[in-house]
Amino acid sequence: MLERRGVWSSLRSNRAAMRPALWLGVVRDSFVTLMPLTFFGLGAVLLQNLPWDTYQSAMASLGGRTWHERLNLIVLATHGVMGLALAPLIAVHLFRRLPPISVDGTDVPSTVAALSALVNFMLFVLAQPISNESFGRNAMLKGIVVGIASAELLRQMMRVRWFALAHLPYDTESNFYFGIRLTPPVMASGLVMLAAVALSERLPSLPHNALAPFVAWAQAHGVATWLLSVVAAALNQIMWFTGVNGGNVLDLYATDLFAQAGAAYTSGLAPRALFNAFVLLGGSGATWGLIVAILLVVKQGPQRRITQMSIVPAFFNINELLMYGLPIVLNSIFLTPFICVPLVLCLLTIATVESGWLTLHPVSLLWTTPPLISGWMLTNSWRGAFMQLLEIGLSTALYLPFVRKAEADRKTREAEAARVIMQIILGNASARKSLIQRRDEVGRMARGLLSDLCDGLSHGCQTLSLVYQPKHDREGTVVGVEALLRWHHARYGAISPLIAVTLAEDSEEIHRVGAWVINEACACKARWNAAGHRQLTMAINLSPIQLTDPDLPARVSHALRTHGLEPVEIELEITESAEIPDGHVVDETLRQLAEAGVRLSMDDFGMGHSSLLYMQRFPVSSIKLDGSLTRAVQTNSTTADVIRTITALGRLLNVKVVAEFVETAAQRCALIELGCDIFQGYFHSAPLSEQACLDHFKQHELTAT
Repeated sequence: MLERRGVWSSLRSNRAAMRPALWLGVVRDSFVTLMPLTFFGLGAVLLQNLPWDTYQSAMASLGGRTWHERLNLIVLATHGVMGLALAPLIAVHLFRRLPPISVDGTDVPSTVAALSALVNFMLFVLAQPISNESFGRNAMLKGIVVGIASAELLRQMMRVRWFALAHLPYDTESNFYFGIRLTPPVMASGLVMLAAVALSERLPSLPHNALAPFVAWAQAHGVATWLLSVVAAALNQIMWFTGVNGGNVLDLYATDLFAQAGAAYTSGLAPRALFNAFVLLGGSGATWGLIVAILLVVKQGPQRRITQMSIVPAFFNINELLMYGLPIVLNSIFLTPFICVPLVLCLLTIATVESGWLTLHPVSLLWTTPPLISGWMLTNSWRGAFMQLLEIGLSTALYLPFVRKAEADRKTREAEAARVIMQIILGNASARKSLIQRRDEVGRMARGLLSDLCDGLSHGCQTLSLVYQPKHDREGTVVGVEALLRWHHARYGAISPLIAVTLAEDSEEIHRVGAWVINEACACKARWNAAGHRQLTMAINLSPIQLTDPDLPARVSHALRTHGLEPVEIELEITESAEIPDGHVVDETLRQLAEAGVRLSMDDFGMGHSSLLYMQRFPVSSIKLDGSLTRAVQTNSTTADVIRTITALGRLLNVKVVAEFVETAAQRCALIELGCDIFQGYFHSAPLSEQACLDHFKQHELTAT
């Protein structure tokens, strides 16, 4: 008992330790969700601070004196809306990631957490004196705190039995049921939030000049420029890394660190012009170096695309797309360079200024002034631009090893995630549940793979190909081949053809894929005919869904005419692992194919839905045993009896019986004794390329084994 208590105590402590990491991850994901709003505000910031005098004059003449204030209103509005939106978003994300809470056996919807957070945010704001800052930059921090607190409070309140005031019948409409049942916990969490606001008002607030004593100490010891610049850079980077706008924090609480904008360089304070132009190259973290490093290392994938999209904003020192899209925020791999690279650039620039090699002039520049231009304007010399170029190169070199590690880790995670998701897709294939309609990670992956598959078909990319597995008769002579689909993905390599077929069937792209396979197989057969192998039969797999296409017979006939083939030279294998649809169109399609002289074969016979019933719907020239039967023929006497019965039926109906997955001589002998006619599997040959098949034909067409 004591040992069990120790285990539970350890589990609880581990969960408690993981909670802050979970909160930080939720905050990051919520900021990512709000990226459209972020860019709306950044667009206003860029329009407001575009560093061209001609533009500024034109805007002033067009918009009068108020154009700048109107853009600033947009910026303030986005800050306030982000705070208001962050609270419910964070609550929803956190509520979903924590273990589910159930009420009377039903999981509580996460929308309740969003509603609670929204109410609590308004209580938090309205309980304090209303000012411009109520929905300004501080609103984002309030949204983060309220969102986390609301989700955690609501979970605790729902565990209190006293709040289960209303006991409704079990057949009550679910929305009404949860609306009534969860009202007391939501109200209780709101009261707790009010109490927290009242308590916070009694606590001393952080003054805007909180760093003034530290600044005075640094000035007294003669290290003000160096120390204050490093502290400002470190504070900015640390705040940004946690997802909080570091520039806003500096403007609110660390203005004492900096000299006034446009002031001459002094050793008593951190020069803001140096900080903006030489430390934040590309935005917080000196991310121009990161952009160049990623473009050098990462050749494909989402990271490269996000980086390419970030080039234009980075030109104006805006890098939120990298911060939240790459992401850099809360990404442990980038923690060290993100903080250290700006510190290195800060110290290097101060050293060049203190040594006299670089001279900073009292020029007032907007922080959006692009690198190289800002360096030239601040120093009135090529040295400023050269220094920025040198620092971009240095930051690139410092970021490179971390980018390589991040890319290696990404490829490993991506490959593992793809493997797991593809296993889910393969496991789902027999259930016939639509994968592309799923709203989870599996659905996202399925839709992405389907898009890649369709792009390959549309643009003629060589991602799909065919291989051919020979079929041998009892004497060992080659009598035909089966065309097998292969899919080589540019990122994931070889992907199971069953995934391609499953996704194509889910989206009805199976008609395009099937048409491509028919045409490619017929073209190959025509080339083999020219080499003297007309007597061989080309088997082509046909999805049951393709039978719903009334144009299928015409498409097959067109392929035969185009490549000069007789209908009997091909055989369409209709898989029986999925149910063949009923209906007039399917029956008419089967009738037209049979009347055209095309051979029809039933694949996976014996373990599917209605094998014997299907044989009544259309004439077949052969039936292929399900692989599970041939694999167990030597180990299961019942399986052997089933195969014997099927072969007897085949002889009665004058239908050839094909055994696939034949891998050993003993297995082949057993299948011969049970009456099988044709054999396919690795015992005779693995699937071969078109050219390799020609060599195999020469060895086995006339030579018995």
